Amino acid sequence: MKVHLLLFLSLHLLQTPLIAKGDRRLIETTCKATPSYNLCMSTLLTNPKSSSGDISDLGLIMVGATKAKATRAIQQIKSFYKSRPELRHALNECTQMYVAVVRADVPSAIQALDGGQPKFAEDGMADTAVEAQACERSFSDRGQKSPLTKMNKDIENVANVARAIIRMLL
Repeated sequence: MKVHLLLFLSLHLLQTPLIAKGDRRLIETTCKATPSYNLCMSTLLTNPKSSSGDISDLGLIMVGATKAKATRAIQQIKSFYKSRPELRHALNECTQMYVAVVRADVPSAIQALDGGQPKFAEDGMADTAVEAQACERSFSDRGQKSPLTKMNKDIENVANVARAIIRMLL
């Protein structure tokens, strides 16, 4: 009995690295086809679901990362209302844009991926990238320096990575 258990565990342990290596290969291959390999890899590898997912699952993970960043942007914008009242108008525009990302673009992308309609998911991520650019412009159009430049660029980049992964499903 002990021999059988030992043999089973040995075989299981020998197979596990091969499976993990195969999953990492999918992640690496997928990320190489995106505009930001490093961002893609770091985002996907920090999510345990990526090791057992297919390309659609990887897309969903990136869409989720986009939502998390947009949610953080909304929180950061709220903190600027008191400390930077002169930016109120641009901050209002950015809030509206990122609320649209969280409430419309991301849910529609998730629903489209879950429903096997990646084109609509791609559209949601394209809209998200445009919203991040528009947020940044809302400051420059008023001759103001944006306190959200890095965050806007991060959101644009993660949305473009998500979009590239989703395109692989078309």
